[in-house]
Amino acid sequence: MSPRKANQPQLSTAQIVAAAMELIDETGLEGHTMRALGTKLGVDASTIYYHVPNKSALYSLIVDEVMSGLDLSGDDPTCSIEDRLVSAAWEYRRALLAHPRALPLVAVRSMRSRTQLQGIEILLGILFEAGLTPVEAMVGIDVIGQLIMGMTSVYAAALTANEYHDGSEPFAELPSEQFPHLRRLLTEGAYLGFDVEFEAAIRALVGGLLASAATGTFIPRDARPAPFDPKLINNNTTR
Repeated sequence: MSPRKANQPQLSTAQIVAAAMELIDETGLEGHTMRALGTKLGVDASTIYYHVPNKSALYSLIVDEVMSGLDLSGDDPTCSIEDRLVSAAWEYRRALLAHPRALPLVAVRSMRSRTQLQGIEILLGILFEAGLTPVEAMVGIDVIGQLIMGMTSVYAAALTANEYHDGSEPFAELPSEQFPHLRRLLTEGAYLGFDVEFEAAIRALVGGLLASAATGTFIPRDARPAPFDPKLINNNTTR
């Protein structure tokens, strides 16, 4: 580690994380380098390493910052299990969308720190209240988390995309004899927006999960623990 240069400003970990979040919000992960972060803070990049040992450690702190915005203190035990899980999913989505350009980072890092696990603890409590076994709860928390992350990532990508619609109608010339179902969809259907689709998807998932768990059909009878695969570890919420 290089010694601190004279006349460089004192830094705190909180200042570094705040600047890193601002940089990601402005440029996305593509523009987030230690050199760019040092420039934003007005210090040499090597100074940052006095507070965070490496970029991976910084990324963990960034995920902490994103997840610290998740507030499930409003969970109401008097509501139905389904409504509580759906409300939690919306709150999770809101917290993620506070920093949409950070989603690719959050999506590939499994939850590890206490800050990151606080929301999962509450969700697990709701699933256990519903009568799920630990195995069912493990699957349930992962699929709920992946649906939230997947749909929110698609929405965030649309929000931050630089592409624009040129006014053309790419489906206008689809031949009816080859695409009858698509033609019917385009003629009779209506796009209701990301919010409606998210509500529909999370309610379908949660409703089906709870119903199948109640009848003992949520987990296939012949399911066995899967072998550890480090390539997939970060795609799971809790593993």
